[in-house]
Amino acid sequence: MRTKIFNRLYLQVSAIFLLVLFMFTAIALYISVQSSAKYSVEVNQRLNRNLATSMVDVIKPAMKDEIASDEAIADIMHSMMVINPIVEVYLLDPNGKILNYVAPDKVVKLEHVNLEPIREFIADPDHSIIYGDDPRNPGEFKTFSAATITEDGVLKGYIYIVLASQEYVSAAQTVLGSYILGLSIRSVIIILIISALVGLLAIWLITKKLNPIIDGIQEFKTGNLASRIAVKSEGELDRIALVFNQMADTIEQNIRELEGVDNLRRELISNVSHDLRTPVASIQGYAETLILKEDNISDEERKKYHQIIFKSCGRLQRLVEELFELSKLETNQIELHTEPFSISELVYDIVNKYRILSQKKGINIDTVMAKNVPVVEADISLINRVLQNLIDNAMKFCREGDSIKIEIDTKEPEKVEIRVVDSGPGIKQEDLPNVFQRYFKGRNDENSTGLGLAIVKKIIDLHHSNIRVQSQYGKGAKFIFDLPKAFTA
Repeated sequence: MRTKIFNRLYLQVSAIFLLVLFMFTAIALYISVQSSAKYSVEVNQRLNRNLATSMVDVIKPAMKDEIASDEAIADIMHSMMVINPIVEVYLLDPNGKILNYVAPDKVVKLEHVNLEPIREFIADPDHSIIYGDDPRNPGEFKTFSAATITEDGVLKGYIYIVLASQEYVSAAQTVLGSYILGLSIRSVIIILIISALVGLLAIWLITKKLNPIIDGIQEFKTGNLASRIAVKSEGELDRIALVFNQMADTIEQNIRELEGVDNLRRELISNVSHDLRTPVASIQGYAETLILKEDNISDEERKKYHQIIFKSCGRLQRLVEELFELSKLETNQIELHTEPFSISELVYDIVNKYRILSQKKGINIDTVMAKNVPVVEADISLINRVLQNLIDNAMKFCREGDSIKIEIDTKEPEKVEIRVVDSGPGIKQEDLPNVFQRYFKGRNDENSTGLGLAIVKKIIDLHHSNIRVQSQYGKGAKFIFDLPKAFTA
């Protein structure tokens, strides 16, 4: 397939190149022939421009008053043609009427000659090519030599010599045609062979670079998404390869994202069907019991069943909310809205909210902060969610008499470190790598969804930071993350 594409492209480009080469060769040949002909005509006129003046000096003695001796003048003009057979000699009166002439076969069709070119020729010795009437061929124009005939300052007429007679033109055209034919064949063959060889070689070298591009595209087409084209320089074809590589990167990334979304969808469906089954079954079971034993159930049992149903509904609600929150975080559907805020004030507010609940459980909750804690740059609502999840996690595992501390440290020059420390049972060493995984539970806890720490991890990742956990089993746990300091003007 690649060879066919390469050959077809090479043939198409080569055909266009050869067509353009033929056109330019023909144009160059035409211009060359025209220039040569023009050059020949101009040289002929310049070399013979004084021919008419010389002839006037010979004709004057033969002139009698205002009428020339026809026989003498004819002999002189005939002698001129014998000496120079390519010319035609005409004697004109002051109005341009042809009085006498010497021309082959004596075929003259005009009675008058236009005097404007003759006057222009006589008046300007440095003129370019000037064409005058051809008396033997009306409507055609030839180069000429001309001079005035005067007597005592009075204009008697003109000598008008056509420099290329009809016979000469016919012979010249025949010779020129043969010359052009030979020149055309030789020039076209030589130019085409040299130019074609050089051009086709250049096209082959250029199109040869398409081989790795075609190979890379074919590899990618067959499903090898990691296939890329090696870029060795900055030529136009290399730019094509670079654009393809960028396109392939984008496509591969999009495919991975789609696969991730699809996996998340399947996992979400699986998890929802699994995790929602327990609270839904509990609600349904106790609700059905209340209906079936409506007349035979005591008030105490009814109250107990209602509490279980209410508790299961709350767990179900938290599970659904956290599932959708985590799915949005994993699919990048939540955008950061960062702003400068006081992390110390946020921590104080959160601790005050948990103080009543912690006192009921006999757990001490407090803060330890460095002096002059700077303002941080982050999404305040998401950081609030992180701190609440970490405190909730500590509260679930702490027993009466344990303590929870939120510590803020400013040792890092551009960061603020936040630590949530508890004195609870801690985490086993083998469980530490898994604490931020979805649905991981360090112990059986029916009130835990197993999603809280996974949400924390995603939010911290979204802030381009990381969260660490340190723990010794039986001696509590410590969760640590950093936030960047806000730049103030």
